[in-house]
Amino acid sequence: MSIQITKLNFSYPSANGNLFEDFSLQIGDGWTCIAGSNGCGKSTLLKLIAGLLKADGGKISFEGNAVYCPQETQEMPDNLYTAFWSDENDVRKFFSRLCVTEEMLERYETLSGGEKKRIQIACALAERPEVLLLDEPTNHLDFETAKLIASSLLDFGGCGIMVSHDRNFADLLCGHTVCLFNEANSFAGGRDCVAFETYACGLSKALELKSENAERSRGDWERLNAKAGAEKQRSAKLEAENQKSKARLSKKSFDSHDHDTQAKIDVARISGKDRSTGDAKARLESQIRQTEAERDGIKKSLRRKEGFSLLETDFSKTICVEECVLSAGDYRLKIPFMEIKRGMKFALTGSNGAGKSLFVRHLISLLEASGRKGEVLYLPQEISDGEAEAVLADFYEQDEDERGEILSTLYRLGSEPERLTLLRSDCNLSPGELRKLMIALAVQKPLSLLILDEPTNHMDITSMLALEKALASLDCAMLVVSHDKAFLGKVTNANLLAERNGNFGEIKIVDY
Repeated sequence: MSIQITKLNFSYPSANGNLFEDFSLQIGDGWTCIAGSNGCGKSTLLKLIAGLLKADGGKISFEGNAVYCPQETQEMPDNLYTAFWSDENDVRKFFSRLCVTEEMLERYETLSGGEKKRIQIACALAERPEVLLLDEPTNHLDFETAKLIASSLLDFGGCGIMVSHDRNFADLLCGHTVCLFNEANSFAGGRDCVAFETYACGLSKALELKSENAERSRGDWERLNAKAGAEKQRSAKLEAENQKSKARLSKKSFDSHDHDTQAKIDVARISGKDRSTGDAKARLESQIRQTEAERDGIKKSLRRKEGFSLLETDFSKTICVEECVLSAGDYRLKIPFMEIKRGMKFALTGSNGAGKSLFVRHLISLLEASGRKGEVLYLPQEISDGEAEAVLADFYEQDEDERGEILSTLYRLGSEPERLTLLRSDCNLSPGELRKLMIALAVQKPLSLLILDEPTNHMDITSMLALEKALASLDCAMLVVSHDKAFLGKVTNANLLAERNGNFGEIKIVDY
C-alpha cells in the first residue's frame, strides 16, 4: 500500500502564493519521517492527506482510511470510550500495551501530556487505519513514555507518516525520510514554494546526507563557476592577441612600395597564421558555453551563517552549590556539593517527578540570594503571555545596533527573514521563535549560567541543529533538561541524574 501525491497545489487564503505547487511524491509502506523548517508545510501535508484540508488542485490517492494525531492532546479522542470498552481483543490490546487504565479515562483533563499522548495514539491504532499520521508525537514525553509508544508503533503494518524533530524516536521507527524545504530559501534561483528530497534511511542519517549533498552542490557549482571565469580570462587574452595579429597583418601600416613586406603578409594570410588565434578563441567560446551550461544545471545550495554572531559574550563566574536536602511536600531531594564552572555543560535527566524542576529552582534561588540574578537565564518549557510580552519589550528597548545583532543571531539560529519581520510588526511569535529571542537577548549580557528546560520543544529541525552548534560553542556554564538524547550528546559534556525512590530522591553526578 502506498500514498500517491500527484501535482498537488495548495495555498492558504491569506498567503501571497502557493505553498505546494505541482508537488508530486510517493510514500510507501512502513514509517516515513517528514522533516523541515517551520512554515515549510509539514503539518499541512499531513492534514491534506488526512482530508482535513482540501487541495486547490492535484490528487492524493491511497486505499483505506487515514487517522491524524495532532500535536495537541487537550481534546479527548472521540472514540475513547467505545474503543476502550470494545468487545474485540485486537482493539483493547492497544490500551493495555500503552498502559492506559480505566481510572485514567475518568480524569482525562488532569492527566500529564505523556499520558494523554498514550491515550491519543491507542485510540488512533484502535481505528486500525491503513494510514496513520502523527504530528510531533514525542513533544513533552520522557524517555520511558517515548520508548513505550515506539514499541507499539513498531508493530503498525500500514503506511505511517510522522512529522518529528526527535532523531532517536524517528531513527527507531522510520526507514525513509522526506525533507521539505522552501526552494527559494534553499537554492539560488529556486521557486517560492515547497520542494523535497527523499532519503532511504532514518532522520539522523538523512540530515547528514542532506548536509553532504548541499556542500557537494555548492562545491561543484563554485568549481565550474571558477572554471568558466578562468576560460573567459583566456578568451580575453586570445582576443587581445587576435587584435594584435590583425594589426600586424594589416598592409595599411606599411609603405605601398614595400613589396617584400606586403608579399610576406600575403603568405601569412594564405598559410592561415592570421586565423590561428581566432580559431582558438572560437573553440574556447564553445567550451565556455558548455561549462556554464553544466554549472547552471546544478542547484546551488545556499549557505547560511550559524552560531552566535557575538564574540566573548559571557564571563561565567563559578557557582558553588553546597550539599543539602530540599523539600517539596513529603518529598525530599538530596543535592550533592558541586562547583559549576565556566564551560561545564550539564545534561539533567531523570523520570518525571524525580526533582529536576526542584533542583533548577534551587540553583536560581542561590544566584538570586547572592545578588547575581542578572547572571542567569532560565528558559522554561512553556512561556506565559506575560513573559512573552516582557521578552518583546526587552527587544524593543535595545538600540538599533543591538537589535541588528539580535536579528543576526536569530537568523543564525534558523529563523527565516519573513519570520523576523514579525518582531518589527509586534505580532505574536511562535513558542520556538520566543525561545530563540530569549537566548539572543541573553548572550548580549554577562552570563554565568544558562538553564534550558526542554529547549527543543516547538523547534523545527533546522533551528534545533543551528541551536546545537551555537550552544556547543558558548563558553558559559549550562544546565540542559531534555529527553532528546541526540541533542544532549551534541551540547553537553557532563551528566546529572535525578533518581527517585518513594518519597526520597537524589541528584547524582554520573560519568559522562
